[in-house]
Amino acid sequence: MPSLSTLPDDLRLFAKYHLVRRSVTYPARETELGIVSLGYDPDAYVADLRARADRFEISTLAEVEYDGRTHPMLEIVAPAQTARRRLLVLAGVHGNEHAGLLAVGPLLDRLAAEPLADVEVRIVTPCNPVGAAELSRYNAEGYDINRDFVRFHTPEARAIREVAQRARPDFVVSLHEGPHEATFMFANTRVKDDVAGRLLAALEGGGTELAEKDYVGLSLSPPGLSPMTRVAWVVQALWGATLQMMTTSMWFDRRGVPELTLESSWRLPDADARVRAHVDLVLAVAAELADQAGQ
Repeated sequence: MPSLSTLPDDLRLFAKYHLVRRSVTYPARETELGIVSLGYDPDAYVADLRARADRFEISTLAEVEYDGRTHPMLEIVAPAQTARRRLLVLAGVHGNEHAGLLAVGPLLDRLAAEPLADVEVRIVTPCNPVGAAELSRYNAEGYDINRDFVRFHTPEARAIREVAQRARPDFVVSLHEGPHEATFMFANTRVKDDVAGRLLAALEGGGTELAEKDYVGLSLSPPGLSPMTRVAWVVQALWGATLQMMTTSMWFDRRGVPELTLESSWRLPDADARVRAHVDLVLAVAAELADQAGQ
């Protein structure tokens, strides 16, 4: 294909994010699409989470080396008495999307205050520790982790796969951000319509503005929801078979596991509003699973 630099802007961005597994060779900082940084500090972030080890099971899932530093991926478990349902949360797959990362601390505090008897919540964070430290979508080698669920070239994708295979989640929530004006969520085909509706209501009830359109301008009906249609599933299957690229959403879909990918707006300067959506969605999914466990 032609060089990305020679393509028109819209086509170049589409190719960069959807057709190329490795558009750079290092964790290049994102300067496009109006990202408002939330001031993520990797050392302070990890220290803050490890300080909760008296209430949660916290371990180092993997370590990634870059520029003379070791960056950990943490696995955090809020255990349940019976663990009839298991929820997996992925935070920071794209390192420049910080709201999902910064939601983990408040989320843990809520889970400590209101423990779930039947739902185990397991969190992997930061899923892309080098990218998070460098304000980059990419990992240390310039790969988009969320395109690596066919080849599993990256250590980060392999670590997520290992957790998923070991923990066998009943539901997955992946925390992302994007250039749109409000919040929406992608749902794979395993997410039931009625469940998605209740989760949207929970987000809106918590004060989150739901997007009318996604980040490429397609209308969302209902607002806030972009479901994976049958056509989209086929396109993603072909994408994986030909370009060897696959997202976590499709990878879990093919394993029968529902996944929601929350997309808050990285354009918002209001950190609380961006973070709140992620906390509210995870808690709402956990409540859904608790209801299922009690039936």
